[in-house]
Amino acid sequence: MRESVLLMNFKDKKQLKGIQMIAFLLKVKIRMVGERDFLQPIGYLAGVEGIAPSEETFTGEAPEHEIMVFAGVSDAKLQRMLTEIRRNGIRKVEHKAILTPTNVHWNTIDLYEELEQERQAMEAAAREREHVDVKERSDL
Repeated sequence: MRESVLLMNFKDKKQLKGIQMIAFLLKVKIRMVGERDFLQPIGYLAGVEGIAPSEETFTGEAPEHEIMVFAGVSDAKLQRMLTEIRRNGIRKVEHKAILTPTNVHWNTIDLYEELEQERQAMEAAAREREHVDVKERSDL
């Protein structure tokens, strides 16, 4: 499997072009995933051998946010890509994942739901830390 990034649900053209340019410079293949393929296994979309396609076609409502999945990308290249996205002022992608043995059989909708739950949990934890920090300062 060649180093690639799957992009789903990208509507911001400036954000998309910026990510595509960085991927090109780093020699990472971009695969745009259309809504009709949102029920295909992520591994199939990434070209993982042995992952069969789904017979289903997505006809529902697309997720609210864009999704970015890194498949077969080395840690060093992943970090470089994320650094370049920040450095170039490209709008942050909130829902990012790395293809793993756990999510390789999930579809885009399942992955999005998991990523959204994680994002909400992280935001709640951050709010809790802020609350504790403010309380500790007020106790001084």
